[in-house]
Amino acid sequence: MIDEMAPAREPLAEEPIPARVVRGGARRPRRMRRARPTVRSGSLAVVLAAAILTGLALAFQGFARWAGEHPGWAVLLGLAAVPVLYALLRGMPHARDLRRAARAGMAEAEADALAATRTAPPVPVDELADPPTRTQQPPLLADAFPPGPEEPTLAAPFHDGRTAPLPEPEAPAPYATEPYAPDWEPELEPEPEAEAVALTAAELDGVDLATLDFADLDPDTFEEAVAALCRRDGCADAETVGGAGDLGADVLATAPDGRRVVIQCKRYGPDNKVGSQDLQRFGGTCWSVHGAQLAVLVTTSEFTAPAEEYADSCGIRCVDGTELTAWAEGTGPAPWGPGATLG
Repeated sequence: MIDEMAPAREPLAEEPIPARVVRGGARRPRRMRRARPTVRSGSLAVVLAAAILTGLALAFQGFARWAGEHPGWAVLLGLAAVPVLYALLRGMPHARDLRRAARAGMAEAEADALAATRTAPPVPVDELADPPTRTQQPPLLADAFPPGPEEPTLAAPFHDGRTAPLPEPEAPAPYATEPYAPDWEPELEPEPEAEAVALTAAELDGVDLATLDFADLDPDTFEEAVAALCRRDGCADAETVGGAGDLGADVLATAPDGRRVVIQCKRYGPDNKVGSQDLQRFGGTCWSVHGAQLAVLVTTSEFTAPAEEYADSCGIRCVDGTELTAWAEGTGPAPWGPGATLG
């Protein structure tokens, strides 16, 4: 009775979910925004994590101190903890199971995305405008600019009125009768250098030194040849002392007037001159180390201007290639003889 007298209640109308218009007229409901974590919850999580880590550190420190005081109990406790840790590790999910679960989740997400794209309404595409007709296109270049009177025209068209005869081909130029000369010159192999002449002291004493080419001698033979020149001109005890530890002296001799002669030999090529550094090294040892009363530097090449200036200031006599040839031929003086000059 009471139910019959009560007025009928109308069902509550569901509020429509606001939709968002997208391109093409289709509408899709708005997504519900998720509640973002507040700053306060993040701060509490950080404080809680810090407290847990601090407690673990203090517990570990206390356990380490207790284990140091009771090593036996600590060993027993460690042995008892091994099975517990093993059981925990066995109960944890393996990496393979985690990968399988991740793959299953990714497959479900891809299936949901594919279903959503299939059920979405198609987006209308604006129809393309009609292509321009022939009458709307701009005139071609030939139609806009007709040929003028100055353009050359065909003189003799064919009888069909559309083509013209091709010009007769020109006769090919005759081949050149001159022999072929390439633009490049073949590279010639350099001539091998002549081997340096090697002679002993006994052989040099029997050779006419006036006809000897000092530039063709090897370094050791050149020193022996200079010593032979000294013996020929009055230094009977001249001998070579060159080597790894000669300290700048290659030939030692005693001049006819009794002076001690110290000679350094430099067998250089014509493009390599004796510099001041060579003179400085020789000047640093010839007087103090070898006790020279006459220092001489003999070379097959020439001396630079700074080297000659240093030799003049130190009293070292320099004999270049020209003076050496004159000395050997007898047309020039020996370094200790009359007419010899410093530098």
